[in-house]
Amino acid sequence: MTLKRSDAVELVAVDDAVLDALVKVAVEDASADDVTPPLTADGSWSDERVAWLRAYHRDRRSGLAGPCRERTWAVRAGGTIVGAVRLAAGPTGDAAAELGIWLARSTRGRGVGAEAVRLLIGEASASGVAALSASTRESNQAALRILRSAGFATDQPGPDGAVEARRAPARTERA
Repeated sequence: MTLKRSDAVELVAVDDAVLDALVKVAVEDASADDVTPPLTADGSWSDERVAWLRAYHRDRRSGLAGPCRERTWAVRAGGTIVGAVRLAAGPTGDAAAELGIWLARSTRGRGVGAEAVRLLIGEASASGVAALSASTRESNQAALRILRSAGFATDQPGPDGAVEARRAPARTERA
């Protein structure tokens, strides 16, 4: 299904009200392992995972220059919170960052991820980030398609199926 004008995608700051909606959609319509570290042996949602998710987004409100050196946004499509994206500054303080995204299962395949990544690239550029990277799995073909369509070059999968993607800084042409 293609994204319709009524399904406008936007990135929104994660205040407490947005965070409540983000946690609700994560618990109801996303795999816990797609959203949080593996905090439970069986991959299920737990009070610990919900607390981790809330703390993670609250701690990143200060942005790339803050102590976590990350910023998150909720993804809203058609007026509804459907996932989140993040930028994490590189460890060396250069103009590079890693992006990440997760979406509710019911939202996937509608172009929301591609549009959210496009918007995130704009946020990165506005923040002075020139080069972006992302990590995914060979089995996540949807993410690989989104990254490649956004100008990311992908490495060959590693032995564990991990794939690294990089988007070089845009070059300006000289006359």
